[in-house]
Amino acid sequence: MKAGEEAAFALFYDRFAPSLFSVIYAILRDQKESEDVLQEAFVQMWKRTATYDPARSRLFTWAVMISRHKAIDRLRSRRRRPQLTGDLANQATKDSLAVVSDRADLALQDERERVRVALGQLSDSQRQVLDLAFFSGMTQAEIADKLETPLGTVKGRIRHGMLALRQLLKQDTR
Repeated sequence: MKAGEEAAFALFYDRFAPSLFSVIYAILRDQKESEDVLQEAFVQMWKRTATYDPARSRLFTWAVMISRHKAIDRLRSRRRRPQLTGDLANQATKDSLAVVSDRADLALQDERERVRVALGQLSDSQRQVLDLAFFSGMTQAEIADKLETPLGTVKGRIRHGMLALRQLLKQDTR
C-alpha cells in the first residue's frame, strides 16, 4: 500500500471494511451515514498510507483509529446542527448491517478478545474513561462532566490507560 499499489489497498479494504463499518455504526447508529464515513475513512487511509508506522500499532488498529475519529467528527457535527424530527437513526435496523466475512469476523473476534482481556486488567477508573471515550464517542470534557471529575484527571486516566493497554497488548503478542 505504501508504494501506492491499488491491488494491495483493495485487499486491505476487503479485509477490514466490514469490521470498520461495525465500529463506525456503533458510534453513529445510522447505516447511510456510517457508509459515508467509512468511505471518507478509506479515502483518508489511502492518502495517508505513508504515515502508517508498524512500530507504533497494528494496521487494523491504525485503521480503527482513523475510522473512529471520522465517526466522532461526524457525530459532533450532527450534534451541532438541529435534529430533524423522525431522525433516520431510529429507522436503522440491525438487519441492515453488512454481512461480515468469516475470515474478517474471526480476526475481529480474536482482536476483540485480546482487547477485552487487556481492558480487564486495567483499573476500574481507567477502563471506565476508555469505554466512554472510545465506545461511546464522548469527548474528554463530556466524560469529566458525566463523572463529575476534573478534566485533568480524566485526561490522565485516558493517557495512563492507553499506555497500560498498549503494554498489555504488546505482551500478549510475545
